[in-house]
Amino acid sequence: MTTAIFIRRVAQAWLLLLVVGSLQPSRPGPVHAHHRAVHFAAFGGGAFLLLLLARSRREELRAAIAVCLLGLCLEFLQHVVYGNVMEWWDVRDDTLAVLGAVFVYYIGARLQLSRAARP
Repeated sequence: MTTAIFIRRVAQAWLLLLVVGSLQPSRPGPVHAHHRAVHFAAFGGGAFLLLLLARSRREELRAAIAVCLLGLCLEFLQHVVYGNVMEWWDVRDDTLAVLGAVFVYYIGARLQLSRAARP
């Protein structure tokens, strides 16, 4: 199995668990206690995995936007299905997590390029 196939499968499982976990009617205690950290890990990790699969800047941009929109859609679904108040702070945290993943991704790419340029 190639690395790209492995990352694709991990990304698929990650995003599936993200959607299923987000749409559960109740949350376990540890999730409530670390709500913001869970959002950062879940959405930042999902974005990072999709960025690793991107083959162009356009695909990188699409991946980042897609994960941000996924966060917005999940919050809206929670509002519609469960009658929860629209949690805009969660949408903000999801977007910040995606931006953090993009930052880490580009720092890693820069380090890789500088390492490859050395004699």
